Amino acid sequence: MGCIKNAQDAANRARSATSAIVALGSPPPELTALVTETLNALAPLSKSNAAASCQDATSDPCAKAVDQIDEAASTLVEVLDGWAPYIQTN
Repeated sequence: MGCIKNAQDAANRARSATSAIVALGSPPPELTALVTETLNALAPLSKSNAAASCQDATSDPCAKAVDQIDEAASTLVEVLDGWAPYIQTN
């Protein structure tokens, strides 16, 4: 059940992140490609149907939705690594 909750949370957070990024407007030219890659990586998460598919947590559609979230999250992590040079750590 935890996997399902995490999948649903990931989808909700991806939708929020997408909205926040879009609300920022056009990025500087040097970040355009990275922003586009990030939005593309967020898309499968934000379009997830985990909440609807997991009404029956033991169903095949639920398992498929959770697997898709897992795969999309892995891709997103790789894209987010590209932001390292722009993140200030103190």
